Amino acid sequence: MTDGESEPVRGRVTASKFTSAGSRRQFLAALGSAGAAGLAGCSGGSGSGSGATSTGESGSQTDSAGGATLTANISQRLGTIDPAKGTDYVQAMALVNLYDPLVFPDSDGEIQPHLASDWSVSADSKTYTFTLRDDVTFHSGNTLTAEDVKFTTERFLDLNQGYASLLSGVLDKENIVVEDEQTVSFELNRSYAPFLPIMVLVFVVDRETIMENLEDGDYGERGDYGQAYINNNDAGSGAYQLADFSRGNSITFAKYDDYFKEFPNGAFDTVEVRIITENSTVQTLMKNGELDMTGQYQNSQTYSAIDEMENARVEKIPTFGLLYNKINTQKAPTDDPAVREAMAWGFDYEQVVNEIRPDMKKAQGPLPPTWGAHNSDVTQPSYDPERARQILADAGYSEGELTITNTFTSSYSFQERIGLLFKDNMADIGINVELNPQTWGTITEMATTVEDTPHTSQVFYVPTYPSPDSMFYNQFHSEAANTWMSMEHLDNAEVDSLIDEARQTPDRQARVELYNQLQSTLADLHCDMHLYHTVKTIGFQNDVEGLTLRPAQGFEYTFRDMHRV
Repeated sequence: MTDGESEPVRGRVTASKFTSAGSRRQFLAALGSAGAAGLAGCSGGSGSGSGATSTGESGSQTDSAGGATLTANISQRLGTIDPAKGTDYVQAMALVNLYDPLVFPDSDGEIQPHLASDWSVSADSKTYTFTLRDDVTFHSGNTLTAEDVKFTTERFLDLNQGYASLLSGVLDKENIVVEDEQTVSFELNRSYAPFLPIMVLVFVVDRETIMENLEDGDYGERGDYGQAYINNNDAGSGAYQLADFSRGNSITFAKYDDYFKEFPNGAFDTVEVRIITENSTVQTLMKNGELDMTGQYQNSQTYSAIDEMENARVEKIPTFGLLYNKINTQKAPTDDPAVREAMAWGFDYEQVVNEIRPDMKKAQGPLPPTWGAHNSDVTQPSYDPERARQILADAGYSEGELTITNTFTSSYSFQERIGLLFKDNMADIGINVELNPQTWGTITEMATTVEDTPHTSQVFYVPTYPSPDSMFYNQFHSEAANTWMSMEHLDNAEVDSLIDEARQTPDRQARVELYNQLQSTLADLHCDMHLYHTVKTIGFQNDVEGLTLRPAQGFEYTFRDMHRV
């Protein structure tokens, strides 16, 4: 029950494995030149289930009722918490705790039963039949049934936002069948290898709660499908329920005591996730024991300071994603392959990993080496400004003729440093660069049209579901265009064909061969500059353990894994 080629090279990594200073140093040494990055998630506020906190000498916190509280920070606004709409890291952090899917990835990327106790697949690989657990209740107290699963999937497809495009043309609503109260089947239009991994993104909602909270809308008797309600409330069965939500400031989760799975000893009754953008504030709160876990986008000085604290530590965990400089292939002058190729050979990747992000590992192609399907022979450009200048000259460009824009997230100083390096490197080969730092929210809005998308954009991308298909379809298939994930706006028939063929190939090794070919094709198109393979860096209080990395965006923030020792 796994998408075989999704198995990463590295095994299970949890924060609890590296609690001693010695073991941390051994782990860091083993990483070699690997480093830190990712998108952080957490914010908090007061609400039911969270009381006034008191901090002891060890930094551990308890609320006024005696239960443990985990506090963490993120650096960006959460936006939606509608499970049919969320797409980024922090939204996934909220959804994975408030809701449950039928299946769930483990730390090796293998698909495990979750709301479904079991499933079967037909001989033609087109029909999936799931048997539901009989002990699941929603936060409302309503019992999970197959009708909830059918309703959820119909809502997912009807709203056609978030990751709905992943099932476009694959699953029609009339082919979702309630066999009985605990059994639901999905008959696909064709064999579709990523179906199970994608189902980790279909978070099941409480049909009755949604139907009781409808407003006028475009969906007949289902009104607005509860969009207004669910954007500020939860209708899930997750290990935590929504206690308080201030979209621009914090989100607070309260433990759901009737959850169908056990919590570890020392589990947190309350999780408070706060939006904190100042590194100095994060450092102070960690030192004082007022913050239990940092975001993963703090600067290197903050992490160094935390690692020197007696009460805290820093963990560095290899991930399944990359930092890309995404190149808009549909807007002049970067619509010219020669311009993109020159840019690729004109950038100093080594300076990024040696000076700006010294713990990072230089990438090789569009798929990180943590994936078993990584192509170790794919071409990765190196810094060769003479070659870059010659490419431009051969294409008929004169020095200073070209001007492009580069956008990055304004709250991250290291991205600004990379942008400045990019500007200097491009000037050396005769390309003018205008830097355009923006908030993440603005960047996602800019990505919705070719015209508004910058020529180049620094974007972290990690898999949204545990399959290499997640790395390829969402970013490069022409049908998945106009999102922050696909700022290349690539429209290439060969790429589409390879992705489509892999999706319809049940055999694991045959898919790996297709993915290898796809990596070479993408590298030759120079639709991205692959800056580095990311390593997640997070600061913890010493008594907080259990973070578990999974190859799906935001799923490591499953707070039920975490506990205080």
